[in-house]
Amino acid sequence: MEREILNISKENFAPFGKVIEFSEDCKDKFEIIITDEVNPWRIAVYRYKEKSVKVMENHPTSKESFEPLTGTTLIMVAQNHAPKDYKVFLLDKPVCLYEGIWHQVISLSSEASVKITENLEVNSEFHEFENEVKVRIL
Repeated sequence: MEREILNISKENFAPFGKVIEFSEDCKDKFEIIITDEVNPWRIAVYRYKEKSVKVMENHPTSKESFEPLTGTTLIMVAQNHAPKDYKVFLLDKPVCLYEGIWHQVISLSSEASVKITENLEVNSEFHEFENEVKVRIL
């Protein structure tokens, strides 16, 4: 099944999470975009080479940011109730996914990496596709 690769915008990514960028009316050098004072967060880096995926995951109780560091990345995302109805975005801006959003990253480069921020304790659920999902640039 082929999917269009979408560019990330505040509007088209809104059902899945928040684009990490300054708000249009912000005049400051620093702006808190997302915070969760109830659950402490952690920051990690993730390195990958995969050009296809068999499994997506979600974290029912944690938001999770994906911030591109190296290489070129696609991010697959889907609403919690419909993992097979995923959308594919070019991850050219940092984003923060809502709790329970299905996700996975795919590298278009020989290797890619992202910075991830999430709760200190993360519960994960997994969805396995019948067939491997592969990247194909049209």
